[in-house]
Amino acid sequence: MRKTLLLCICVAAAGYFGWVQFGAYQQRQQARDFADIDRERRVALLEIDGCQAQVDMLLSMTDRLLKAGGMLVPLDIGRDIELCLARGIMSTSGRSEMERTKLIRLFPLE
Repeated sequence: MRKTLLLCICVAAAGYFGWVQFGAYQQRQQARDFADIDRERRVALLEIDGCQAQVDMLLSMTDRLLKAGGMLVPLDIGRDIELCLARGIMSTSGRSEMERTKLIRLFPLE
């Protein structure tokens, strides 16, 4: 009787654990899907002007960024510029301006 009861408890616990893990997996997968959708939406917006708006914002902070111990690149601007560099959608003028001001070294993708 005790063995049967213990077996039932173990099976129920294993089933519950599997159900919880499957729910967590579905949430992680949904979060990845939303992140992919957001990334593609941002790429479409960045392609419109060849990332020039983000480059201009970064260039406005050149003096502060290049000083030793200066401020960090804001997360949203840095994320967009890394995406522009990785996808190759940055305009040649924007890229050459970043290379001229040495800001390109803040984004070591290549």
